This record gives sequence, structure tokens and C-alpha cells, in this order.
Amino acid sequence: MTTNDLFRLDGKVALITGSTRGIGLAIARMMAAAGARVVISSRKPAACAATLAQFQRDGFTAIAQPAHIGKADDRQRLVEVALDTYGRIDVLVANAAVNPIFAPLQDVPLDVWHKVLETNLTAPWHLSQLVLPQMARNGGGAMVMLSSVASLMALPQSGPYVISKAAGNHLTQQLAAEWGAQNIRVNAVVPGTTRTDMIRAIFADQYAVDAEIRKTALLRIGDAEDVAAAVLFLASPAARQITGQLLVVDGGQMLFGGAQAR
Repeated sequence: MTTNDLFRLDGKVALITGSTRGIGLAIARMMAAAGARVVISSRKPAACAATLAQFQRDGFTAIAQPAHIGKADDRQRLVEVALDTYGRIDVLVANAAVNPIFAPLQDVPLDVWHKVLETNLTAPWHLSQLVLPQMARNGGGAMVMLSSVASLMALPQSGPYVISKAAGNHLTQQLAAEWGAQNIRVNAVVPGTTRTDMIRAIFADQYAVDAEIRKTALLRIGDAEDVAAAVLFLASPAARQITGQLLVVDGGQMLFGGAQAR
């Protein structure tokens, strides 16, 4: 196997949730460029259709299936469509997540708590139940969870989100331990501040942007492609000896514990 082959996904099928924008879209595009047949998914049918059309114009092999990842029936249908179309899923990327409230835990309504946990934690676990057994029957595969550096600390006003991501870190390790003997690797990518729609409010203020940059060792804020490259690595043969790991992609943000470095 050549060096280039180590990072290829030729002949593989990759299902990426939340893949019509931001980090998920960057992952889907990078995996398609690496030779994978991709399954695009997000909640909005129009976004799925537009993304699929662009992939097809770019010469990628892809299908798109709308799915509200917070609904069990939609998750089931998403996996069924992928398997009906391609006959297998070799890579599962649990990317879709929500952070709908900014408030102390004391003020979080019960329905919001359930929504965050269902989308950010239950959905990846349920998808693992639906996908990993057929991976095992086909000789193995890889699952990559998308976490956050917020999972490694307390973050005022975002309790449900950071708790769900912290639990997802342990879910990653639990699945890795349970499925390793079946040649299934499970890892998580832990992004720091990344230019996505989820944090677009930060970038409306240049002062806030500059302050965020000074919190990183590399003096730059990451792009979606930076995170996607790490996901591709963990899904590729290059990472065949890596499982149960949390790969932090934050430009050195955690080196300073969130404090201003310069």
C-alpha cells in the first residue's frame, strides 16, 4: 500500500449526518474526493437536493436522504436507504448536533434538555446499533464522532450541549472497546473554535474574532476543512491501529485552558 493509498476510501461507503453545510459538508466532500461513495443527510430536503446536485456536478458518487437525526424513525430510514442503495456502510460519521439554548442549567426546560440529548447522544448511539453490526459482517469499518473542546470543560450557558458532548466522548470509548474485536474502529474528533454557522455570532464582531485568535497557539481559527481532514484520517487505512481516541483539532486552544494566550 502506497502512502497515497493510506488516505484513500476507494470502494467505501460513507454516511455523514448533518452534511449539507459546515463541518459535515466539508467531511462529505473530502471523503468523496478520496473515492468514497457518500450518503448526504440533513433535516431539510431542499438542502439535501442542492448538495447532491453540486456533488454530481463535481463528479462525485453520492445519494442524499433527508433525515431529522433527532427522530428514531428518520435514523432507521436513513440507514435503510443507504444499505438499499449501496449494500453496505463502511464509514459512519456522527456529525449532526444542536445547541439550541444559552442559559444556566437551572433555567433549561425539560423538553430542550431531551432534544439536545436525543440529537447529540442518543442519535449516535442508535446509529451505531443500526450500522455497526453490518460493518462487522462485512469485515470491519470505522465510526467517527464529532465532539467539541467544550466537552473537556464547563461552559457557562451551554450546559446541555457540553454534557451531551462529554457523554459522547465516553460513548466513543465504550463502542471502541465493544467493537474492536470485529475490526471496527471508533474515534472522535474534538474541534476547537471553527468557522461554522453554529458560532457565526462570534464572527460578526472583529474584536471577538481577534480575541479568539489570541487564545490559540497557532494564532488562527480553524476552518471546516481542518476538522474534515482529521475525520478523513481516522476513517482511512492510515489510522488502522487507532481506536477509542479523542483527536483534538483546536490550533492549540486547549493549551491555554481557554484563556487569552497573547
